[in-house]
Amino acid sequence: MGCGASAEKYASPGASNEKMKWLHEVEENGLALKDAPTKFRNDKDIVLAALKQKGLSGMALVFASERLKGDRDIVLAAVKQYGKALQFATPDLQNDREIVMTAVLENGIALRFASENIRSDREFLLQAVKATKASWLLNFCPKLKGDEELCNEIDRLAGTGLVFTYYQSYNCSAEMRESFVATGASVPGGPAYQYVMEKLREKTGGTATVWFDEMPVFGFSADNGEWVHPSEECGRDLVPVPPPEGRHPMWNCLVESRSKKVQAEVGSHHPCWCCHWLREVKRRREEGAVICCAVSNIYLPFWVDDYGAGSSELSDAAADKYGLKRESFRNGRPPGWGEGEINIDGKRFSRVAPMHPDTLKPLGEGCRWERQALDGLNFPVYVFFMP
Repeated sequence: MGCGASAEKYASPGASNEKMKWLHEVEENGLALKDAPTKFRNDKDIVLAALKQKGLSGMALVFASERLKGDRDIVLAAVKQYGKALQFATPDLQNDREIVMTAVLENGIALRFASENIRSDREFLLQAVKATKASWLLNFCPKLKGDEELCNEIDRLAGTGLVFTYYQSYNCSAEMRESFVATGASVPGGPAYQYVMEKLREKTGGTATVWFDEMPVFGFSADNGEWVHPSEECGRDLVPVPPPEGRHPMWNCLVESRSKKVQAEVGSHHPCWCCHWLREVKRRREEGAVICCAVSNIYLPFWVDDYGAGSSELSDAAADKYGLKRESFRNGRPPGWGEGEINIDGKRFSRVAPMHPDTLKPLGEGCRWERQALDGLNFPVYVFFMP
């Protein structure tokens, strides 16, 4: 459909040429509303057209007239695209349960902009957690935090395993870390790894990672991949390696440092990085941190070109092609897992894991094990495409 035909669907009969011009402008970029004359920022047709574009168009609500910031249709359109647009709505609409719930479903951080009345509403919070599995919404409801019965019910509703509710959000993960203690437990490696770790440590919660550098450690698989480390401790950590006869398959592997792989000698003892990592994740959880993980190390779009940042998702087709285990999770996977592209705020990123130059298999094997381990824990872990 051409620009003209598209603009016409928003235009009132007999719309002026100037109005049609601004309809075209906001269809191209909803945020162009900022530059519109005052009369068009008070025009419901033009503001609705701006808010209904893809990407961050919901932010355009900030440029709408005060009258339209109190218009229910306008605000509902805005929060569907960008939940945090709730902050620009009038107080009465910040107290509208349907509007607030719509905003929270798009981005849980939006709850912080709801009225105190809603943020003190026990039943509303339970409904929101049930819909999103985001137990961390409680952080925006300080008056409810001391209710032990409520906290237990929230934990029950949030469930366990990987949660993908806000997986497609560009900034929800970063804003969680700014708002409360949220720890990054798994991020793909590669040249971008050190940069994304620095970003994670800038915010509240930091990371739940372990690093042994040149110390040889046991990895996440053994016995030619037949044994895979579970979501609990395996029994190898700093335990003397037993003789080959009759021992558990988990011992049948090399130990690896940053620069080399060696055969573990009988009687030698080495750390198991998986056990140490699981302990660190659980420790952070016990301290009150919300546990998160990312399936890419694309923190900023230009990292794709500058640092080779990319996805670690593995599609079923790629798993079968390369003889790898398919990825499956308790709460399912987002559509298109490991295939094609993902569109986040109008920007497109590949969901296909790049190939390892040596193994010629998809990168991210360690990340995929971490996801399986996190999925097996007895609390929810919040997953994002971008960290």
